[in-house]
Formats: sequence, C-alpha cells, structure tokens
Amino acid sequence: MSAIRSGLSTWARGAALAGALAAAGCVTMPSQRAEAPPLPSSWRDAPVGATVPVADWWRGFGDPTLDQLVDEALTDGPSVQLAVSRVREARAVSYTTLTQYLPELLATGSGQYSRVMEGAVPPGTEREQASGAYGVQVGWELPLFAIGPAAAGAGANTQAALADLRGAQVALAADVAQAYVDLRAATASRVAIERSIQTSDELARILQVSANAGFASLADAADARRLAESTRARLPGLIIEQRRAENVLAVLRGNAPGTEDATLQAAFANTNAAIPHLELTEAPAAPADLLRLRPDVARAEAQTLVAASALGIARADLFPRLNLTGTINVTDALIGNPSGAGLTVANATPFISIPLFDWGRRFAVQRERDAQFDQSLIQYRQTVTQAVAEASNALVALDQGRLRLTSARNAEEAAAITARGSRAAFDAGIQSLADRLRAEQQLIDSELTRIDAEAQSARAAISTYRAFGGGPALQD
Repeated sequence: MSAIRSGLSTWARGAALAGALAAAGCVTMPSQRAEAPPLPSSWRDAPVGATVPVADWWRGFGDPTLDQLVDEALTDGPSVQLAVSRVREARAVSYTTLTQYLPELLATGSGQYSRVMEGAVPPGTEREQASGAYGVQVGWELPLFAIGPAAAGAGANTQAALADLRGAQVALAADVAQAYVDLRAATASRVAIERSIQTSDELARILQVSANAGFASLADAADARRLAESTRARLPGLIIEQRRAENVLAVLRGNAPGTEDATLQAAFANTNAAIPHLELTEAPAAPADLLRLRPDVARAEAQTLVAASALGIARADLFPRLNLTGTINVTDALIGNPSGAGLTVANATPFISIPLFDWGRRFAVQRERDAQFDQSLIQYRQTVTQAVAEASNALVALDQGRLRLTSARNAEEAAAITARGSRAAFDAGIQSLADRLRAEQQLIDSELTRIDAEAQSARAAISTYRAFGGGPALQD
C-alpha cells in the first residue's frame, strides 16, 4: 500500500510540474487567433443548403477509365508521394523540437592507476593502487516559458504538412480529370474535323468541276478550296492536344509517356467514348464550410500557429532560465586501498540565468516575430477571401456553362434537322449536291461547338470541386 501511495505521489508531483510548465508557456503565447472575415450566408449562383459530397467526386462522371487514372495517380503520383514524405519529415522535426526540452542523461566512467617505482612507501599506503569510478550526470534546462509555444509550433508544423498533403491530393485529382477531359474533347473534335475535311474536299471538287464546265465561278471554287485547307489546318493542333493530354496523364501518375499498357492505350484511342459529363446543380458546400474543406485555408491557419509559437519562444527568451545539474559517482578500489574508494557521492546544482546586456537584441527579435505573426493573421484572412472568390467564380462558370451547353445542343439538333431536310431535298432532285454538303458542314460545325461546350462544362465541374477542396475520402 505504501508503494502505491508513493507511486501516486510521484505521479501527482510529475503532473503538477507538467501543468506548471504548460501554464508558464501559455503566458508567452499571443492571445489573438486566426479569424475569418465575414462570409456570405449563401452562394449567388447556386441553391442554398446543398449536400453534394466532395469526397471521390470524379466517380460522379461514371467513367471507369477516369476512375482508374485518378486512383493510380493518388497511389503512385510523385506529388502525393512527396507530400507524404514531407509529413513524415514534419513529424520528425516536431519530435526533435520537443525532445530538446527533455533532461540530458550521460553515463560516466573513469579509472586511475598508480605505482611507487622507487623509494620508501609511506606508512598506511600500498606500493600499487588502482581505482575505478562510474556514475551518471544529469542536466536539464527547465522549459518554464518555452515548452508551451514549442509544443504548439511543433503540432502546427505537422498540421501544415498534412494540409499540404490534402492539397496535393485535391490538385492531383483535378489535374487528372482535367487532362482526361482534354483528351476526350480533342479526340471527339478530331473525328468531327476529319469528317468536315471529307465534306469540304468533296464540295471543293464539285465546285471546281462546275467552274471548269462554266456553271460556277472560279472565285467560288477557290473559296471552297480555301475552306477545305483551312479545315485541314485545324487537324494537327488537335493531334498535338491528344498527345499532350496523354503525356500529362502519364506524368501525373508517375509514368514515362509512351509506357502505358495495351488496355489503357486502347481506351485512349477509342473514338466512340463520350466526353465525361457531371450534372452538378448544387454547390458542394456552404461558404462557411470552406474553412474546413480548403487545404490552403487549413495551412494558413496552421501557419498562424507556427508564427504564434515563434513569437512565444521569442518572448520566453526575455525571462530567466533555470538549469538543474546533478551527478552520482561511485568509486571502487580495484588494486590496493586508494583514498576515496568505496564512496558514493551525489551532487545537485541548480542555477538561474537572467539576460542582461543583450535585451536589445532579444526585444528586436520579439518585435520581428510579432510583425510576422500579424502578417500570418492577414494572410489567413486573405486566403479565406480568395477561397470564397474562387468558389464563387467556379459556380458562376458552372451555371453559365450549363446554359451554353443547352444552347449548343439545341443548335446541333436544329442543324441535324436542316441536314436531314437537305438530304431529302437532294434525293428528290430539288437541291444541288453543293447545298447539301453545305448543310452537312453546318452540322459538323454545330457538333464541334457542342463538343467544346461539353468540355467546358466538364472543366467547370472539375474547377468547382477543386475550389471547394474536393478530393479522396479522408482517412481516419
């Protein structure tokens, strides 16, 4: 029972000491905290009270190839791997920061040997003597005022690294989806352009024959050739865009371009694959939720704590420091009976140091850290306002892109009706082949406009999720 009481007493003294150190540390920490500026209660360009999830948002496109690409990038992407490594580094730095305030314990050992070579040995002594000494030495600078700020800064540094990791995941998922949409849009546009080239070449041929027969002007024939060559000149740019998107997808996933497996190459070459579409009619979150969803906001908040920690440590440097040192030495006789053998000596020396002549430098450092802390608070508010602006811009682009896509699809439907009527009129012999080909060209042009509108709509949805901090589901 006495042993239990002794253990409880020791624990209570340790807890009291830890509490005292933490309370002393809080004295030097600034009282200000990161505060967001006033936020709008709702978005102007999206319904209020939306519940659209931000985790794994790309699966809403319903495209298995896109799902595979994003999953591979989040697993093997260099940007995420670097961010994970930086989290490990931050945790190690945090551990190092805290362990510098722990006591230092050293083991010591020494030996001494003596032998009288010539002359008479004094009475009571021996001609040959040897002794050994061993013990421990403890040194501890009590972190009376610095441990609290140091602990807060260490934790905030790790939180900043975790926010960077989340930011890398958010950006990577959006970049992969963006490159995939670019690839599909370039492929679909290339197919439409190739059909347009065939139509333009046929129209140019017909008008050239008609001009040679005197039924059409040479200017019309030349204009038809100009149209055909202008259409053909658009094809290389689309092929370049295809290759660029494929290379971007490879690099984002940590692969060298041109090393994709046959299955993925076949998926990329599929000309019948549609441009991914995600019908997003609600905002993923309310404005206030951006504070917890956006990685850059979380990082800015962590940086204010890092700056507060630096200010607290600078303030702690103005206070006295208490150092405790102690030793325990045991001396044993190895040969003979040397003086001091068989003794165990314990020694404890507390001393206090007070800064005197370098207070000017210490005050200057404190003022510098104070200014840096104010800057971090301003940077946090600026980050929040920028996040709200990006989310608002993304939503208005999404809303207007939806309207543009609707108009483009309506225009394509109208062009399809016109083309069907032109074909029927040509089959009935009441319309020329040139007029029919012009109607087909108009249909292809409207198809290209619709493809571009679909790509813009998909990019707007991706930008919206990027702006709202959407990414993979958070792990517990």
